[in-house]
Amino acid sequence: MVRITKMHGNGNDFVLVDEFKEAVIPEEDKPKFVRAVCHRNFGVGADGALFVQPSEKADARFRYFNSDGSEAEMCGNGIRCFSRYVVEEGYAPEILKVETLAGILELEVYRENGWWVRVDMGKPRFGKGEIPALKDVWGYELEFEGKKYRLYAANTGVPHVVVFVDNLDFDIIPLARKIRYMDIFPEGTNVNFAKVESTDRIVVRTYERGVEDETLSCGTGSVAVAAIAGKLGLVNRKVEIITRGGVLKIEITDKTTYMIGGASRVFDGVLRVDELYEV
Repeated sequence: MVRITKMHGNGNDFVLVDEFKEAVIPEEDKPKFVRAVCHRNFGVGADGALFVQPSEKADARFRYFNSDGSEAEMCGNGIRCFSRYVVEEGYAPEILKVETLAGILELEVYRENGWWVRVDMGKPRFGKGEIPALKDVWGYELEFEGKKYRLYAANTGVPHVVVFVDNLDFDIIPLARKIRYMDIFPEGTNVNFAKVESTDRIVVRTYERGVEDETLSCGTGSVAVAAIAGKLGLVNRKVEIITRGGVLKIEITDKTTYMIGGASRVFDGVLRVDELYEV
């Protein structure tokens, strides 16, 4: 039996396992466990899994696994859910520091008609070695099914490509998968399609690496869209990102980037791991 918590940030959903006091899932079993628990027919169903662990450097350690069992450096929606949980459980104060594979992040959790989290996401990185990419991807031209697209890349904790479009009413999956597996991205990339509606509003659809499908929201992707649009002079420093799962507010300063969004705790329960592994 394993106790779990189901959470989501704007519909980007996660299964959370509390290992703050002791390990629950052996390290070598984590990828297999994540693949099984995230399966939407035979498991609980989720875009990924979060593990709450103690940290020697911060208030808590954040571990995030995509639904395919691969571990990722960061997840913007996931870090908000994680932070609400550790504050709600009394593991950390409302202003806290969290250790991630992308570095130590500072966050603030507060109540205002729900649970909200303000995350210091750090400065986006645009260099090809930082993304990483094998060549410059700033304005890289790609032809797909007779149409030309311009690609812009950034690392906001994980690699992201942003493609600006005039219309989001199309099947993004074929083009997204083409970009996600391009040889110039040695670690692959997440892919965002963005429609700029005004200088303070962008509508976004995101295909996530590791999930290998479109998700309802992506925090690091929203930051990447805002940062790249800002660098291109398309939007102001404060911008609302409209995802299919809800709104994220992004604020870009000279020193860092902030993301503000909700964190929902849907249920707490007990998982029968022995039957889960029989799938």
